[in-house]
Amino acid sequence: MVNKNKDRSFERIAYRYWEKLVGGILVPGERGYVPSEGEILGAYNELKERHPECECFILRTGKRSGEFYQQGDKIAGIRIVRQLDSIGSIEFRISINFYMRLEIEGLSPFFRTEVNCDLAQTISNFEEFIDRFPSYMEGFEKKKIEFEKKCKLEDMAKNSIRTIVSQLLPPMGYRWDLVERDRDYLLKIGGHGTWIEFKLSRKNFTTRVAELPDVLRQIEALSKNMTFPMKIEIIK
Repeated sequence: MVNKNKDRSFERIAYRYWEKLVGGILVPGERGYVPSEGEILGAYNELKERHPECECFILRTGKRSGEFYQQGDKIAGIRIVRQLDSIGSIEFRISINFYMRLEIEGLSPFFRTEVNCDLAQTISNFEEFIDRFPSYMEGFEKKKIEFEKKCKLEDMAKNSIRTIVSQLLPPMGYRWDLVERDRDYLLKIGGHGTWIEFKLSRKNFTTRVAELPDVLRQIEALSKNMTFPMKIEIIK
């Protein structure tokens, strides 16, 4: 069975991973400075020559786009798209503003816009991302493997707690319930006129569960001497 909570947790980890890598591609430029048409075309032609695998388009003010245009059309910007193997794509566009968009299979698209950018540095960052994408994918796969290992260890810890508690508490006449939370477990124990809750972390549960019989006996002795109902909270 797929644990949807864990899937969503990894999606957040994956999104943050890619967001960190692409978030700095667009480098804000000097206020009020707008790259000239010549600068934009020069950057476009250089990138197209260095990366023929990219899909490159010149955006124009007329109805046509790409390499075809009509007399009177003016250059309105550029659009560059690079397919990232079979799992996604990255797009860089200059038109009214600077725009960057990353799509990775299974994740919500990440995009960012800036009113103005340092054109040379932004193009350099875009190319660096393309060139280093294979190593980024290796890092992503390692993140995924680490997450899966962590999930397995957490499942083993939870199963261990359940096994130990199920063998320990029923013979003592106690009912119990184990609630999994974000960072720990809440063990609820009821019986002999008492209801007790214990917080167990994944690191110390073996020690704390082993101490339960003695703790429960002390609480039983204490509750017998009480002449009226009382709620006691012990934080340690």
